[in-house]
Amino acid sequence: MTTVTRPQLHHDTPKGFAAFRIVLVFACGYFLSYVLRSVNAAIAPLLATDLNLSAGELGWLTSAYFLAFSAVQIPVGIWLDRHGARRTESSLLLVAALGAVIMATSEALWLLSVGRMLIGMGVSACLMAAYSYFRRCFPAEQQPRLVMYMLIAGTSGALVATQPALLLAEWIGWRPSFGLIAVLLVLSALAIYFFAGDLDRQGTSPGAQKSDGGFLTLCKHPLMVQAIPPTIFIVGGFGALQTLWAGPWFTGVLGMTPEQASQSLLYLNAMILVAYILMGSLSPRLIKRGISLSTQSLCALIWIPICFAVIVFWHGPHSWVMWLILSIMVPAMFLLQTQIALAFPKHIAGRILTTYNLMVFVGAFAVQWGFGLITDLFQGFGYDSAQALTGAMGCLVVLQFLSMFWFLARKPNGSVSP
Repeated sequence: MTTVTRPQLHHDTPKGFAAFRIVLVFACGYFLSYVLRSVNAAIAPLLATDLNLSAGELGWLTSAYFLAFSAVQIPVGIWLDRHGARRTESSLLLVAALGAVIMATSEALWLLSVGRMLIGMGVSACLMAAYSYFRRCFPAEQQPRLVMYMLIAGTSGALVATQPALLLAEWIGWRPSFGLIAVLLVLSALAIYFFAGDLDRQGTSPGAQKSDGGFLTLCKHPLMVQAIPPTIFIVGGFGALQTLWAGPWFTGVLGMTPEQASQSLLYLNAMILVAYILMGSLSPRLIKRGISLSTQSLCALIWIPICFAVIVFWHGPHSWVMWLILSIMVPAMFLLQTQIALAFPKHIAGRILTTYNLMVFVGAFAVQWGFGLITDLFQGFGYDSAQALTGAMGCLVVLQFLSMFWFLARKPNGSVSP
């Protein structure tokens, strides 16, 4: 990577109520984005029945979010570096609100897919806007804790998207539920626009933003080359399962009712939330003891495929507990992104974060849709639903182990230009 002169950001680090307000408004946006990302896992039976969807069609409708989300990550990174987090995220949240309205009012699968895509586009900056803002405005030692605050907000959204979302959808209908979310998205956009401020834009040179590393250049960096396969199949794969296929796994393989499955998803996301809270406190202490972000994330990249391998073969009445055991290391898995962001200059934080995030959501899209297609394929060969889902999970686990071995074998032989 070509060495560049970094522009300096001239501002004081936000403190006290100002810092709290900034984190809060970004956290609210990410909370809603995760509700929308995860809700199909809980209401999948309602969608499949109401719209008469096959497993492949359900996988497509849900993964359309990830397709659109991924497609705009590169321009989102440019917008974050050029226009700042406040303008970028508040504008895009209005697009998400439009998508939610379309979801609430449409009947045809293609129109529902358009709505789902607009939602994916609209919430595409929710986490990366916060991360790029934090990277520019807060010191490095605070980054892991700030990351955990956002992930706590996201997991809280995932919690709401389980049994509470199913109960709401059964009470008022899944379409009015999307209408309610549209209103909340507009309110979140207004809160970010009026309360976040522009500290991340102060002192930034527009010319410098255009001179440093495009998408392909960043992807070719040794750190990215090492991280891309596990990011796609382990990080993105977990997201695909958490936000859709965990629900059908509980019902189709473990024999749960939709209510039991949504309750299990609630427990899963509650455990992840607890893990994020603990990791927010533990990670800085581990760093002080010499256990780097790299080591913490590596442990997760090993732990998660092993747990999924056990899930493939253990289908007993208590086997759903393995999902809770797996979730312990989920926060450390996401520290890989923080590790990469801290390795690059601040003024390209938006592009670095969205380039990495693109890989996460390419993985989530590919696994979420591919999981449904492989399930349909196995059923086409005469396997029942449980066997087909197990076969699809087995294929994913093989890819996760291969990507983990890639990560362990690759040794980055370059350094990031200071």
